[in-house]
Amino acid sequence: MARENTDLPFGDAFSINQLDLDGGEPSQLVYVLELAEEHEGDPDAFDEAIADRFDMQSYRAKNVRLGISDAGYRIMNDSTEFEFTEFGKELLDLTDDEDALYDRFAQHILQELHGQQVINVIMDLRSEGKSRKFDNIRRELEDRYSLHIDQTSNHWSQMRGWLYKADVIQNLRSPSYDINWSKIEELTGATSDLVLELSDLTGEQQGFLRALAKIDPDGKIEGTKVREVAEVEFSVEIDQNSIVPNVLDPLQDAGYITHDKPTRGKPRVVEPTDQFEADVLEPLLDDLSEYIGAPRSALRKSFQELLDDLDNGTKYERGLALELLAIKIGRLLNLDYTAWRARGRNTSGNEVDVVMDSVDITFQRWQIQCKNTTSKLSIDEVTREVGISRRLKTDVILLIGREGVTSKAQQYANLTMADENLSIVFLDDDDIMQLDESPEHLINKLQGEARRAKSFKRIGDGHMVEVEERMVGDEDEEAVEEDVDITDIIDEEQPSLDDYTDEEEDSD
Repeated sequence: MARENTDLPFGDAFSINQLDLDGGEPSQLVYVLELAEEHEGDPDAFDEAIADRFDMQSYRAKNVRLGISDAGYRIMNDSTEFEFTEFGKELLDLTDDEDALYDRFAQHILQELHGQQVINVIMDLRSEGKSRKFDNIRRELEDRYSLHIDQTSNHWSQMRGWLYKADVIQNLRSPSYDINWSKIEELTGATSDLVLELSDLTGEQQGFLRALAKIDPDGKIEGTKVREVAEVEFSVEIDQNSIVPNVLDPLQDAGYITHDKPTRGKPRVVEPTDQFEADVLEPLLDDLSEYIGAPRSALRKSFQELLDDLDNGTKYERGLALELLAIKIGRLLNLDYTAWRARGRNTSGNEVDVVMDSVDITFQRWQIQCKNTTSKLSIDEVTREVGISRRLKTDVILLIGREGVTSKAQQYANLTMADENLSIVFLDDDDIMQLDESPEHLINKLQGEARRAKSFKRIGDGHMVEVEERMVGDEDEEAVEEDVDITDIIDEEQPSLDDYTDEEEDSD
């Protein structure tokens, strides 16, 4: 869970610059460890000793202690108890070998305290020709890893200094950040070539890989379909005439895909490799699995498998399938999961609502509802979602009804789109069944729906065009809205997956 101010460890006065020692004394980390051992269990005495040695005010000395405690580098377990953690004991045992000491400390920073993510961001910025100034690093950490660093934080400067002591960063003053990849490989086991390849991919190559991860095909897939998704969802332009030398060949050389052209007149097909699975897809699925509370294996199911679960699964399986259906569609649209409003596992697999957001040029909120019923979506169901959207400040409502939508519900959606800054889109089973083989169908369908929505929002002489006669009176719509309990739309704590078992179905 993100800390209020920063997700990087608290550093402040615990830094190589603040802890300025004479030439005959041990290095900074050795000195602090030995002083902590001398005053273990007595934080006030430690603070006083730090203040005396470095001529610090008491609050600065306390910040040194905080820097080695839970909110900082986790050398001591708690700033009030002030006892060594297991990791702290490891460091204490290495004080006679400073090279090994700083290597172990740097390994801890890279693997446990988001240091590797910071290094990755620096390399990404360099490959994109962007400045590695702090504001850019801070924004990229937020966008790519959801790691928050306060604008006034200096904690990265302290972390950089400790990595410099282990020769991970070789130039402490230069903004160019000379990264020692052989040292990172030695400390973490990461392959420097692989990290460099990931960061050195062109925008088109990265977009293609990201689109392939969103689609997650079961085997080979036409490259043109991946290209279409990449262009729309990741705002890249991939020239079909040069896609082989500019995108496919480099990705194949990097080990992420294979590609071939089956026969003359047939489109070229691509297939993800094991390296793509391990280095690109699995980390994405691990993060998503943690966010939404579903097993990673379930996230690999095809759309057809999810439809089969909705038809033939247990109550638990139907609920999970409905949730995954909404999430997979959101992923294809490059949306980020925000919150569940209603979980399929709580509705016996009949309904699910999820809120997903998009942050590109502008912020956009999507409200996705899936219905696993044998009837078409009714006007009451659409009206209810419109009422909720006003509380959630939704931009797009995506309604998935397996049997489609009634004409009155469609007409009400048209009326609403003409009157409000809201788009309402419908998908049915026929649409879902096409997504495994033709993932671009979703984009084409939504583009068609967008053009249709635009037709209801034309402006002429300062007035909106006429729309169909209202299907629901103002008083009826108001009554429907009052009927909706929206005080806890997304605030309710949802049970975990472990709370539901097949035994519950047996008791029904």
